[in-house]
Amino acid sequence: MLVLSRQRDETIMIGDDVELTIVDIRGDKVRIGIKAPATVAVHRKEVYDAIKEENRQAAAFRGELGSFRPPAGQRGGKHQPGRAVLPAAAKLAAGQSDRRETA
Repeated sequence: MLVLSRQRDETIMIGDDVELTIVDIRGDKVRIGIKAPATVAVHRKEVYDAIKEENRQAAAFRGELGSFRPPAGQRGGKHQPGRAVLPAAAKLAAGQSDRRETA
């Protein structure tokens, strides 16, 4: 692990496209500003771990349904009672991130 010391308003570059700037330091908390392309997902570690776990569970669940075939006449179309609904993390896996835009 690389450990760097920075003061307020100083920046760290990661590659050519990601900037980490120390915005504020208060007691034992540091506020970090992150500039990254929209194609780079930015999450707090605990959110990232939760997304990975939900995706793992969803993949296992879909695997259990792999051989399921609905009765004739119930294939396709609108939602049917008893049909699986994907976990909330599916939205995040579809490209949403923990990022907030600020002015």
